[in-house]
Amino acid sequence: MRTDPPGKLPPTDAPLIVDAHCHLGPFRNFHIPDHGADGLVRVMDRLGVDVAVIAAHAGISADYRYGNDQVMEAIARHPGRVLGYCCVNPNYPAQIVPELERCFAGPGFRGVKLHPELHGDYPLDGPAYAPVWEFAAEHRVPVLSHSYFAGDALGVFTAIADRYPQVPLLLGHAGLDYGLDRVVAAIAGRPSIHLDLTGPLSWEGVVEYLTGAVGADRLVFGSDIPFMNAALQLGGLVYARITETDKRRILGGNAASLFGLEIGAPA
Repeated sequence: MRTDPPGKLPPTDAPLIVDAHCHLGPFRNFHIPDHGADGLVRVMDRLGVDVAVIAAHAGISADYRYGNDQVMEAIARHPGRVLGYCCVNPNYPAQIVPELERCFAGPGFRGVKLHPELHGDYPLDGPAYAPVWEFAAEHRVPVLSHSYFAGDALGVFTAIADRYPQVPLLLGHAGLDYGLDRVVAAIAGRPSIHLDLTGPLSWEGVVEYLTGAVGADRLVFGSDIPFMNAALQLGGLVYARITETDKRRILGGNAASLFGLEIGAPA
């Protein structure tokens, strides 16, 4: 929801902006001020971001159920502005399906967030994760997985995409560790894989390179707020040297399709 000075009407052609990679709550060994849902929305208002899709830090680390409860509260507190990723922990395999069903019983959860490195480096293609991929394939639910600072090999992501082509798979941080040339080669011919630009947006020329290499329809804006500076991440896209049409796709059009939002109708 855009905030404009009194008497100044918002631009009627303003693009829908969806931040598809956000977090909520404190995280160990990091100083993260104003990490609650209210702080998130205040930053969204300043930057003109319409919708944020969030995962709680607790959910990707110590307590997935508590983290998902925090996301539920944020969705209820800021309806239409905040959507949720459901987090699960493969070390509790019997609880994965019940937790997915609990989260997706309401309309606010639109995706699944996996962070194998914080759950004991359990591999994404391990048997405990199979119910996640099957659930996502059945319901066409996007899955965002971390891919930064070691973790699963790039080939694991491509194998999952080949096994579950119905699942919109978001490669977190655009595979920052793998090298963008390898990422581009790996996702060629795999239209279900999308690149979340969180992190690489800080680099000069990345948006232009990836837009030319894989096409704007495979790229999704994300800021990693409150870990990263959301203004810096957004600026890296807003000032990229690509067409206005491609920019609008990356800012929110692609995410709107992935998460079931109405394009052209911000919160």
